[in-house]
Amino acid sequence: MRASARKLYIITGASRGLGAALAGLLIDPAHRLVCMARAPLPALQARAVAANCEFASVAVDLCDVAAAVAALESALAGVTHGDYSEICLINNAGTVLPIKPAEKIRAEEIMTSVAVNLAAPMALTAAFLRLTADWPAGLRKVVNLSSGAAQKPYQGWSVYCATKAALDQFSRCVALEQADLANGARIAALAPGMIDTGMQAEIRAVPAEDFKEQSRFLALQQAGALATPEAAGRRLISHLQGDDFGAQTVVDLRHA
Repeated sequence: MRASARKLYIITGASRGLGAALAGLLIDPAHRLVCMARAPLPALQARAVAANCEFASVAVDLCDVAAAVAALESALAGVTHGDYSEICLINNAGTVLPIKPAEKIRAEEIMTSVAVNLAAPMALTAAFLRLTADWPAGLRKVVNLSSGAAQKPYQGWSVYCATKAALDQFSRCVALEQADLANGARIAALAPGMIDTGMQAEIRAVPAEDFKEQSRFLALQQAGALATPEAAGRRLISHLQGDDFGAQTVVDLRHA
C-alpha cells in the first residue's frame, strides 16, 4: 500500500514552553498531532480544529511511565504505514528540578526527575519502535530533547545533568541498533540551547546558595540572550525535516 502524504507527530510535554511551541508550529491540515501533557490542551486543540488539523490531547503524567506507554499504545492502535508518509515521536517533556547540592536532594525528587527526563522517553522510544517495527525504511523518526547540561556539569544540577547525559547515550545505543535494520528508524538527541521558558524561570528562582551560577542565568535573561520557544521550535523542526536527520545522533542545534 502506498503511504499517504500525511505526517503523524507525537509530542510529550506539549502544555508549555518548547513543547507547546512545537505543537503550534506543526499544526497543519496534512498533519495529525498527538500531544501528551498532564492536563487537557483545549486552546491548542481549538487552534488545530480551526486549521483542519487532526488533533488528540492525551492527559498523562510521565511520572507514571507505564501509563505513558499505555497512552502511546492507545494512540497508535490501528495506525499503519499506509496511513502516513512519516511518523515521529518527540520526547520533549523534562524537568530541571531539583536544583540543589546532592546532599540536600530527597529520594522522591530524584525519582521524579529520572522518570520524566529518562525513564519515560526510554520507555516511549522502546514502545514506539516495537509498535512500528514493520514500517518501511525512512518513515520513522525519534527526537529526544537533550541539553548542553548533558556535556557540561553544573553545581546543583547533578540530577538533571546525569539524566540528560544518560538520554544522549541511550540515543546513541538505539541509533546503532536501528542502523543494523533494513528499515531502521532514525533517532537523534537534540539540544536546543537556552530558551525563555518556565524552566528558565525555575532556574532563576533557585537561591544562589543552592545554585552558584544563578546570577549568570539572571544576566542572560535580562540581556535578551534566551531564544523564544517559537524560534527554538522552528530550528528543531528544520533539523527534523532535513534529509540528514539522524546522520549525527547527538546534536547541539545552536551549531548545527
